[in-house]
Amino acid sequence: MPVKKIDKQDILQRCWEVINREGYHAASIAALAEASGLGKPGLLHHFGSKEQLMQEVIAYACDQVRAYVLAVAQEDLPPEQQLEKLLRRQNRLAKHERRGCFFANTALETGRDEVFNSLIVQIFKEWQSTVAGIFSKVISTEEAQSLAYRLQLEHEGAIIMYKLSGDETHLEDFVRRTVDAFTTKLKQLPQDVSEAAL
Repeated sequence: MPVKKIDKQDILQRCWEVINREGYHAASIAALAEASGLGKPGLLHHFGSKEQLMQEVIAYACDQVRAYVLAVAQEDLPPEQQLEKLLRRQNRLAKHERRGCFFANTALETGRDEVFNSLIVQIFKEWQSTVAGIFSKVISTEEAQSLAYRLQLEHEGAIIMYKLSGDETHLEDFVRRTVDAFTTKLKQLPQDVSEAAL
């Protein structure tokens, strides 16, 4: 029977699911090898070590977030709809099996070791930059960057409260508050400026 070739992206997706569910330290090489379908020798042959595998899993997860969440900012939608859609997609990821934010979970678990911090900081900065880009259509760049940073902190707090309680209201209220405040800001702009933002 011919050996079934396993795509690297599929391996990374399967390993991401295990690590996202179990955590980096609790996800054994055996569990990752079984999920990947490669076996231990095959997995280590492809990635060298668990740490290198995790580096590639984080990079893969970043690519997925860029394509699914951050790409919304490039869609031909009014800015308030871009913001709402982006936040709702982020929430869908957090609600998947009530896992929360993969990047924040990994940072909490491994941050003191500083092994994966640069990759995690990079995707957080990309999130902030993307959200600031939406905001900067109606407010100054400096104000937009500051607001995006504060929103990221508030969003991660809402995700933690959701993980602790299972109550999706924390996530939904965050989206509602954020979009309502942004829409209010849009309505306060002179008509010609708000039309240009759309």
